[in-house]
Amino acid sequence: MIVRQAAVTAGMAVAAMGLAAGLSHAGPVPAPAPAVTSTAPGTLPFQDVASREENDRAFGQFGAQVGIAVTVGSLVGTIAGAGIGCIATLPAGCVAGLVTGAGIGGVIGTIVAGGPALGVSAYQLWETYNAAPGTSIYADRDE
Repeated sequence: MIVRQAAVTAGMAVAAMGLAAGLSHAGPVPAPAPAVTSTAPGTLPFQDVASREENDRAFGQFGAQVGIAVTVGSLVGTIAGAGIGCIATLPAGCVAGLVTGAGIGGVIGTIVAGGPALGVSAYQLWETYNAAPGTSIYADRDE
């Protein structure tokens, strides 16, 4: 069960980063094209989405939040697992339990801390990608 959740979480992170990697760039930003509207009956006009700068800032924040959560979660899980494993196998010399507990604790810590952070960060990224230009939390505001 835990392995399956870890695989799904990792797969979602890889898919989100792979999708967004195709959207980022390092060159100058071209002027936005005018919005295309359709006059066909029963169709809605296309709507602009967040600007390239907003999308880039949102993706950068997504990567930072998930990276920090996974790093801290795995570190804390490794330390806690090593301690618990050592205590559990103290009569046998502690080394086997320390190594096993550290590995298991690292995986559990990554899932416990990284999974929720991935969900929240992916939601914020999705909301920014679908926001109108200048309305996301990453927009430049001169107020």
